[in-house]
Amino acid sequence: MSTTQEPEPTPLPTRVRTYTQDEVDDLDLYALSTDILDTLPFDWQVDTSENILLGNDVILDVGTGNGKSLTFTLSLLPNETDMNLVVCPLTALMIDQTTNAKISTVAVCSETLEAVGRDAMFADIVAGKYRLILVSPEIAISKVFSQKVLSQANFTRHLRSVCIDEAHCISLWGGSFRPDYAGLGILRGRLPSHIPFLVASATLPSHILDDVCSKLQLSKDAHRVSLTNDRRNVSLSVHQMKHSEESKADLRYLIPDGAVYPSEVPQTIIYCNQRLTCEDAADRAREWAEDVGMIGVPKEWIVFYHAKLGAARKREIEEMIRDGRARLVFCTDALGMGCDFRSVLRVVLWGLPPSFCALAQRAGRAVRDMDMDGEATLFVSQNVYSKGVKEIEIGLSLAEVVADAEAENRGGDIEAVLESQGVDLAEEQEVVSVEEVGVRVSGNADEEEEQADVLPAATTARGRKLRMKEGYNRREALYLSRFVAGKECRRKVWNDFFGNGRKIQLKYLETTLFKERDKFV
Repeated sequence: MSTTQEPEPTPLPTRVRTYTQDEVDDLDLYALSTDILDTLPFDWQVDTSENILLGNDVILDVGTGNGKSLTFTLSLLPNETDMNLVVCPLTALMIDQTTNAKISTVAVCSETLEAVGRDAMFADIVAGKYRLILVSPEIAISKVFSQKVLSQANFTRHLRSVCIDEAHCISLWGGSFRPDYAGLGILRGRLPSHIPFLVASATLPSHILDDVCSKLQLSKDAHRVSLTNDRRNVSLSVHQMKHSEESKADLRYLIPDGAVYPSEVPQTIIYCNQRLTCEDAADRAREWAEDVGMIGVPKEWIVFYHAKLGAARKREIEEMIRDGRARLVFCTDALGMGCDFRSVLRVVLWGLPPSFCALAQRAGRAVRDMDMDGEATLFVSQNVYSKGVKEIEIGLSLAEVVADAEAENRGGDIEAVLESQGVDLAEEQEVVSVEEVGVRVSGNADEEEEQADVLPAATTARGRKLRMKEGYNRREALYLSRFVAGKECRRKVWNDFFGNGRKIQLKYLETTLFKERDKFV
């Protein structure tokens, strides 16, 4: 008697489908995006996503506010089981994106882990409950995330790409340096080699891009999409401090003469290089408000914001900025990256930033609405204003950044939550020495410059690295000096530094307000 043999089940695919060029050409991401996301994408967004479908690494060099985040979703539309892993630097940005998402999205950060539970959230991710997984960098590189998510076959077989948002955080010279970001290169080794990486930032000049590509081991053939980051609706100016830096008296103008109510003070973000400077400057501004008898409690509208604040206080201040209650916000780079504070028309940079990218990142947080005008003002010491910026000063500033750098998501209360959820934070990056940022302290600036000029060609890996870093510092010092001096158009210096002339240009009506006509070509 013969028996019917059950057919063997079809084996599950071990990886997502990599499309051919012909198959990509047959797709219509414009229609898919319109139908599913209710958004008609721009050509450069489609180009980015098509290359992800082809399996190519992609470098997305696009100015602030132009729509980088849509590219994290577009490549998921042809297949409803695909997933993208997106590394984001800011908890606030992650949570905001989950609120407005058109496809199933989860934010993996301290706040959500505490609410849901680590094991439950990780199990849902592996099971495919979410298609867009936003994760903070310290969790992304943790051992437990690797073991419970990245190493699971049911996750990797559906993983379309890894997207690194605000990729400039990887580099010391990129502005907004984050130690945990510098360790993201380990994701390459923890994931199958066929999974492409998409790195996105508004500030990727050539030397920063080289640093990022090296750390993330990006393919030499990575596809590049570049739009100018020139913000012609933001005026750029530099002022010499007339009073001592300690007094902060040059900032007294932030409170207009005759102002009675907080609403009469233009909403302003003031970037400082260190946390203590933020707190001290906020105290001074509160004293000025009290001295002139302004109505209201100054602490309610003059605030400071940095990485060491608790998560609840950060969310409170962010909401105060959005609804206009916070008028003067003294902060470090922990505030603003990727966040859309459209009511802020004025940004002040107190003190020379540690790099040109840091300058651009801070200035770019003014007036995110291209139909409006705003301003970014840099205050520098008399010495910097008259003599320019030296390489040694860049190196020492970067050394301070290393010493003071902390992920936005590593406040004391946040670390306690992560540790309670079993997220191992022990995988810190090695401490970056002064030598690693291209500085050998001699105690004499002139001697230091002479050493840099006569440094012989390096023969060791450390020597080559040191030489490269000194070259980075030299370029930063040159462009910051040109920007401060004002002997040429500061916008030209900006565009030269970022190579904006070679990128896709934004188009505006040529009016005094630079009213937007067609954003993209």
